[in-house]
Amino acid sequence: MRTFIAIDVTEELKRKTDEIIEKLMRRGFRANWVKPENLHLTLFFLGEMKKSTVDEMTEKLCDRIRGFPSFSFDVNGLNFFKKGGGPRVIWIAVEKNQALQKLYEELRIELLKYGYMKESENRFIPHITIARVKHYPEMWEKLIKDINMEKSTVPVSHFTVYSSNLTPDGPIYTPVHKCDFERGMI
Repeated sequence: MRTFIAIDVTEELKRKTDEIIEKLMRRGFRANWVKPENLHLTLFFLGEMKKSTVDEMTEKLCDRIRGFPSFSFDVNGLNFFKKGGGPRVIWIAVEKNQALQKLYEELRIELLKYGYMKESENRFIPHITIARVKHYPEMWEKLIKDINMEKSTVPVSHFTVYSSNLTPDGPIYTPVHKCDFERGMI
C-alpha cells in the first residue's frame, strides 16, 4: 500500500480552505485542488509498503511517542513551492513550532532505525497542501500573497498512518492506524 504519516486538521480549517480555494479559482488559478476531506499536514511520505510492514512500523512509532504531550500549531497565510517561473504547489503556512519539530524528529529517529527512510531525507517544511498548480495568471505571486487568511490553531493529540489510493478522480486516503500520544495505537 502507498503509505504516509500525517496530522489531521480541524473542520474549521477545512472550511477556511474551501473559501481560499474559491478565491484562487476566481483569480484564474487552475489546479488539482485538495478536497477538504484530504487536508492534512504530512510528516512523512513512505511510499509503497506491505500491510504487515505498515503494522509493524506503526507499532514501533506508537511505542516511541507514547506519553508525548498534546500540543497545537498555528497556520497563518498562504505560500508556494516554485518550479521554473511559476507556482508548482500552493500551501497553507504552518508557523514555527517546537513541539511539531520534536514530534517529527522522534518519528524520524525511529524510521531511520528500522530502515524506512534514508539518513539524507531530513527536509521538513511543515505545510498543508491545497493545490497542485496546472495554470496560473500573470502576477500570480501578488494574487496569492493578497489573500488574507485568518490565523487558525490546530490541536494535535495523535498522528495517523494513511494509505493512499490514486484514482482518476483524485486520491482516496484511508486511515490505517491512529497513534494517540497518551494512549498508544488504535
